[in-house]
Order: sequence, then structure tokens, then C-alpha cells
Amino acid sequence: METPFNQRRNPARQYLTADSIPATVDSPAALLTAPAPIQSETEFEKTLAELKDQLQIALVLEHSTIPPYLCALYSIRPGTNLMATNIIRSVVMEEMLHMIMVANLLNAIGGRPLIGERETGTAGTFIPAYPTCLPGNIDPTLVVGLGCYSPAAIRTFCKIEHPVDDYQLPAELGPPAATYPSIGVFYEALKQNIIDLEAHAHAHGQTIFTGDPARQVTAEHYYGAGGMLFQVRTLADALDVIAEIVGQGEGVDGSIFTTPYQPGSESYLLFRDKQEYAHYFRFKEVLHGRFYAATDSAHRDGPNHGLPTGERFEVDWDAVNLMTPNPKMADYQPGTPVYDLMQDFNKTYSALLDNIQDGCNGRPAALKEGIALMYDLKYKATALLNIPLGNGFMAGPSFEYLKS
Repeated sequence: METPFNQRRNPARQYLTADSIPATVDSPAALLTAPAPIQSETEFEKTLAELKDQLQIALVLEHSTIPPYLCALYSIRPGTNLMATNIIRSVVMEEMLHMIMVANLLNAIGGRPLIGERETGTAGTFIPAYPTCLPGNIDPTLVVGLGCYSPAAIRTFCKIEHPVDDYQLPAELGPPAATYPSIGVFYEALKQNIIDLEAHAHAHGQTIFTGDPARQVTAEHYYGAGGMLFQVRTLADALDVIAEIVGQGEGVDGSIFTTPYQPGSESYLLFRDKQEYAHYFRFKEVLHGRFYAATDSAHRDGPNHGLPTGERFEVDWDAVNLMTPNPKMADYQPGTPVYDLMQDFNKTYSALLDNIQDGCNGRPAALKEGIALMYDLKYKATALLNIPLGNGFMAGPSFEYLKS
């Protein structure tokens, strides 16, 4: 049997370095000079279709982190944990931005983003049933669920965003190429697949970036913050998108754990003169209740062991509404207050996903209509989180799709 396209390398042992995903790519022509490992037009068409499936999985992956982050955010009691609230909210906004940019990338190569349960593709359904493993076979030992703000939740979030490490996944998980130890390695494999396909197309005077530019979401259409929104029309744009996603999640220097610590090396003082850090480090600040100092090293073998040593801020793990883990509508009888509120929340959540689906499939201006839905989502989640269940827990949002 032919090896699937996304398993022809050994991504579990391909570690990122500071240069392997460049911050920006002004001239990627050098990447196209080496012959691509694609031997025929039939193989080219097959691998291009596989790449579209891989990008759909990336879209599902980016979305899968948002409900857990939102549950932690919504469960924090008003007026408490102000810095943690700001940090988690900022990460959510960036994850939403990543979704839009992956959709731009998929549209750029002639694909069609599928968001929500209105439609499904060969990559499977869009919304995971929590608790879940991360889509894309990313560290299948990691299970992610819905729950309240807690040390355990933040530790899980750190694992989601963890930079490439030098561990090996358990052998029973299958061939190393079938799994990815981090999100960054998953995107590294995607990046290489894009380069290979474009190199083959370039050798024949063509390009894989044939999508309709009108389907691109631009800054004027996007209602959120969270960084720079890239349109994708060229290989350089595609590599910029991947660099932005990996940089915001793990940090640009993905090799910080896989190379020996060098005392005095500026490359390990990643926090000097930086206004905002990657998600992994922001969650570590929440976990430890203090900021990184400018002279802190990100490397675990550094004098601070990779931990923040700067100014402390208040973290109150008790100032939360203790949400029942992984709620489902099916847990409650129709017509009860909790069921009705969960249904109302999920209708709004589904409408928001439908709005993003429309915005990423030819109606980018429609995305601004989602602003009101996002505020409504928060209010309805808060209402659920204030309903006691009589067992020490509160109700909570279940993030289930309801077809209209």
C-alpha cells in the first residue's frame, strides 16, 4: 500500500529550529529550486487533494481549543483574576484569527473550508465531543475537556501549546510518522507539503495558489484582534501564515527544549523587549501567577528553569463558578431550565459557526455580523454557570452544534 502523503516523512523527529519556520518569507524562490519528490501529475492531483484535507484538519484543530479556553474564561467570577482573564481572552482571539487564516490558506489552493456541522468533509466532523484528543493525531496521550478555570485546566492548556520537546511518543501509538508531538510539528509537516507541491507546480510553469482572491478574508472584514491577518495568494503568504500561527502558539524558537542551554546566549532570553509572548508562556504566567522578567530564559535548563520570575499578579483559584465537566444536553430533560438554557446557548454557538462558514466561503463581509453573537454567547454561558446543580457543581455550556 502506498504511504499516505502526510506520513512520508517522520515528523515526530523533525524538530523546529529558529530558522525552520521563518518569521516572514520575502523571497521563497530558493525553496522551489530543488526538485520536488512528486513524480507524476496523477500523484500531484492526489497529494493536492490530501493537502486540502490536511488544512481542513488544521481548521478543526484550531477551533477545538476555543471551547475549552472559553469555558475557563467564562467560569471566572466577575472582578477577579483580572490578569488571567485578559490573558485567556487574548489567546482565544488569536485562536479565532488562526481559524480565519487557515481558511484563507485552504481557499488559496482551491479548497473549501467546512465550519460547523452543516457540512462535513473527508476530514470528518468539525466539532469534537469533549473530552477529546486533539485533531490531527497530535500527542494522542493528551485529553482535552470542558471545565472551569483551575490549575489543572491551565496545565492542560500549556500542554496544548507546548513547544516541540525532545520526548518520543509511546511506541504503541503506531509509527512515529502517524503522530505529531506538538501542534508546531503538525504545521511543519504541512509547510513542507505545501513547498513540495508548489515546487512541482513551479517546475511546470504553474502554481497551486489558484483560489479566487475574493474568498480571502481581509482585515477590513475581520472583527477581532489577536495579531496580523494574512491574505494568502503566494507561497510566501502561506509560509507567513504558518509562521504566525506557530509563533503565537509555541513561540518562534521552537528549539528551546531540544538544544543544550548556552549560558549567556541571548537566543534564550526570549522575553527581553517583547510586549507579548506565545500562548505557552502566557499560560505559564497564569499558572505561576507572575510575569516573565526581561532577563528570564525560556529554556528549562536556564537559571530560572524556564519559569517566570517577574512581578506577581493575583490568581484566585477559588473565585470561579465550579462548572460540571464536559456537560451535554442529553444529561438533562427537555423543558428543564438547564436544558433550555443549554439549547439556547448552542443555538447561538451554531449561528456563530454558520456565520464564520459564510464569511470564509465567499461572503467575508458577513463576519462582522458575528460580533453580536459573540457577546450573546458570553451572556448565555454566564447564565448557565450561575445555575447550581445541587452536587457542588454549576451548569455550563456544552458547545454542541444544533442544525437550523
